[in-house]
Amino acid sequence: MNLPSIYLSLDEIKALPKHEIIATLQCSGNRRSNFNPVSKTSGTPWDQGAISTAKFAGPKLRDVLKHAGFDEDLAYQLELEHVRFESLDGMKASIGIEKAFNPYGDCIVAYEMNGEPLPRDHGYPIRAIAPGYCAVRNVKWVKTIEISREEAEGAWQRGLNYKVLPSNVKNAKSVDLTKMPSLAEASLFSGITKLEQPNKSNKKQFQTGDIVKVKASGWGWAGGGRNVVRINITGDGGKTWKPAEITMGGDQKFNRAWAWVFWTCEDIAAIVDEDGQVEICSKAVDAALNSQPEKCDHMWNIRGLGNNSWFRSKMAVN
Repeated sequence: MNLPSIYLSLDEIKALPKHEIIATLQCSGNRRSNFNPVSKTSGTPWDQGAISTAKFAGPKLRDVLKHAGFDEDLAYQLELEHVRFESLDGMKASIGIEKAFNPYGDCIVAYEMNGEPLPRDHGYPIRAIAPGYCAVRNVKWVKTIEISREEAEGAWQRGLNYKVLPSNVKNAKSVDLTKMPSLAEASLFSGITKLEQPNKSNKKQFQTGDIVKVKASGWGWAGGGRNVVRINITGDGGKTWKPAEITMGGDQKFNRAWAWVFWTCEDIAAIVDEDGQVEICSKAVDAALNSQPEKCDHMWNIRGLGNNSWFRSKMAVN
């Protein structure tokens, strides 16, 4: 059986029903640098900067596929399980067909970002948006889209770059990458972007063990559309926790929470360490009661992917 194949111009794509979503895209290597004290990883030593959020617009991916003659029944009949994207620069990646055809999965073929045509650096003229998935699956500069029985070929899907390797593997050549899954849906994360000491003391110097009240602000995000329902903050290494106030993003649709939330937390009781600093940690909880783990040792991997341990930030007090 010959599968349908068509060419669509940008104007034809724009003529399809338009759908808007606000989605957070995060590199799977975000916070890779925090793995390096455990053991050296391979890749850019990101802190928390490889993440951002925008409003994207374009037709739903399922509508584009149906316009080309594909639908769920045909895909099921032919045992087609993957939607594969190839970019103008040759990058290839794919997502599962169940995500692509889900009317509530909100996958789109985007031609707008924040109400304007996609900037060149963000994928002009069109890019794939698969919200809730790691950023590499949101392919930019899309040239072709196809349905296949197999996932995309190439280093970004089948190679080492985004494979989920166990923590005991120090040399990727020692494992069969074909038996290792590729990252798709993202996990659960939070970060601290600002620490303040609102009511500074007249005390000249704090002693180790003194308690200081600190204000913190930051973000939280869960993959798969799972809503972030709580951000817990600690200033004493996890002995006590204080729930933060979610100030933006807490009203997203249930199981379609594609964007991060912002939060703030005041009067955090923080213990001064011997260096005259306090350490504040954040821990997100999502609607499935997933919670960020305290440490990253057990999830270390040679590529430094998926670090979602407690976020830690230090500040000197006075």
